[in-house]
Amino acid sequence: MLNIKNFSMKIGNKQIIENINIDVNDGEIVAIVGESGSGKTMTALNVVGLTPPGTVVEGEIMLDGESLLERKKNDYSVSIVFQEPMTSLNPLMKAGEQIDEVLKLHTELGRKERYNKIIKMLKNVELIRAKEIYNKYPHELSGGMRQRIMIAMAMINNPKLLILDEPTTALDPNVQEQIIEIIKKLNKQEKTSMIFISHDLNIVKNIANKIVVMNEGRIVESGTKDEVVRTPKHEYTIKLLNAMPKGKKMRRTSNDDSPMIMISDVDLYYYENRKKNIYNTSIDFNVYRGEILGLVGRSGAGKTSLAKAILGINKNYSGKIIKNVNRCAMVFQDPLSSLNPVRTIRWILSEPLKVQKKYTKEEINMEIKRIINEVGLEEEHFDRYPSELSGGQRQRVCIALALLSEAEFIVADEPVSALDVTVQAQILDLLLNVQKEYGITIMFISHDLRVVEKICDRIIEI
Repeated sequence: MLNIKNFSMKIGNKQIIENINIDVNDGEIVAIVGESGSGKTMTALNVVGLTPPGTVVEGEIMLDGESLLERKKNDYSVSIVFQEPMTSLNPLMKAGEQIDEVLKLHTELGRKERYNKIIKMLKNVELIRAKEIYNKYPHELSGGMRQRIMIAMAMINNPKLLILDEPTTALDPNVQEQIIEIIKKLNKQEKTSMIFISHDLNIVKNIANKIVVMNEGRIVESGTKDEVVRTPKHEYTIKLLNAMPKGKKMRRTSNDDSPMIMISDVDLYYYENRKKNIYNTSIDFNVYRGEILGLVGRSGAGKTSLAKAILGINKNYSGKIIKNVNRCAMVFQDPLSSLNPVRTIRWILSEPLKVQKKYTKEEINMEIKRIINEVGLEEEHFDRYPSELSGGQRQRVCIALALLSEAEFIVADEPVSALDVTVQAQILDLLLNVQKEYGITIMFISHDLRVVEKICDRIIEI
């Protein structure tokens, strides 16, 4: 049904994709797997006609015998669901109105017919309170609900091909599983062909008929899911499989059993229309000096809210939080939004040292050079801006910031959830080395139990 034949792509003088061939049959799910920069998303963007300016392409992309490279964009029978629904949805429009806009553009249906079709589709993606959700804004919905809205929007006009670009990356395992089941159901029910893009072979092996592995713009291996996952032939595929967390338990380096942080009978709450709503009660545990403590729980359980309460950022709690610690720091899930976008890495890393007012300019330079090497970056990164670094490099900068602040206790809030499996493994190893060398206590928040089991000494569920 879809034939990508001898397809290459250049932006300026840089070769992005080189001579790839991918076939998708009717009703088939084909997964494209690889790290960031491998060409997965660029391939998808060319299929849907979102080719970046200044791009030179060669080869063919055919849908049912017609060239997608030559057809008008509004004629495409292809839809796409992106990784982050919050940035794909209009924050000023209600969810139902955004799906309605698709029907207005592509059909002649009347208002009532459109509304009924949208409600049916919302129920089809397992949004049971469809009429209520129709009138909700994106920020009023959970991540899983927003992703269902995106899937409903993509499927509302019955496309021949649906492209899903990392649709489950930042979701809890339970929600991931629900989204995967919805995708499989729609594939079976509507007979829609699909391309599923991911960096996680654990996910794609549960959904795809075929797997294509890409590296640096080339296809290095392809075959059925059993062939690729069970008997991989290319060293890059083996590298991806080996990088997946295996649940190897690490032990803490300190034998100090005195609690660093004591959390006693804590209730978390928020206010809505001046009404106090409690969403987690009677949280009770200790954090011991020198350990890595895993904090897990479903979306909305209050993991990040509790961490912010410990750090003094969130005041919406009752109960006792007693800290026997001088300095704390936080490493956030999205380093790009937590780093100053208009400052260089040199300036960003210098700030915590300037605040301490005990270093000369020369000593600050020496200290940031030392720390940059410890977290696996080079001096060439000093004069770059955060947007000029990869996700893994930005996360290394955030870890360096925590170390420069001389923190005794670090909260790592989903620090690897949006990273490729190979980069995930590098960041986890870095955190383990940092904890061992500095004796820092770490609270590691995650929804991925495989990651938590690899790195943590104890696990607390809230």
